[in-house]
Amino acid sequence: MAEHDPYSALSDRQRRVLLRRAVGRPILTAVALTALYFVVPLKDIRDVTTVALLVLVLVVVGVVCVWQVTKVVRADYPAVQAVEALAAVVPAYLIGFSTVYYLVYAASSQNFTEPVSRMGSLYFTLSVFATVGFGDIAASTDLARAIVTVQMVGNLLIIALGGRLLVAAVKRGQARRAH
Repeated sequence: MAEHDPYSALSDRQRRVLLRRAVGRPILTAVALTALYFVVPLKDIRDVTTVALLVLVLVVVGVVCVWQVTKVVRADYPAVQAVEALAAVVPAYLIGFSTVYYLVYAASSQNFTEPVSRMGSLYFTLSVFATVGFGDIAASTDLARAIVTVQMVGNLLIIALGGRLLVAAVKRGQARRAH
């Protein structure tokens, strides 16, 4: 089996370069997305430009997901590419929900139990994603609770289906390389 594994044929230096790239790109993606999140002017969820931006982000995340799965299947190192794919998609997903929470709070402060700044909405998104739920910020209206519910379902889908899809893509990519 080792003769079909291109990773084992790499030198230590080539492995380090490959892994640095696989870790570096998602880190840069996460940093860039987070920086954009904090600097892009967002007014209100009722603003047409803001809604258009959110729809565009949703479409881009969907396209990136499909593109990443395709990259995993075609990659020389499918497992490494799968890790990179997951590390690129999850930050976009989290920043997307942070943006929605921020805009929902901007529309009405009654939507949450505490004031929600951009940092506060990022914190809330991460606590929901990690299922920590400290309780210091909570959704207090049906709209906000509905959005949190969508995120919780999305979290389960990312963990269950996303993981399963990436494992299947890795296996398919490895099978393709073996032939």
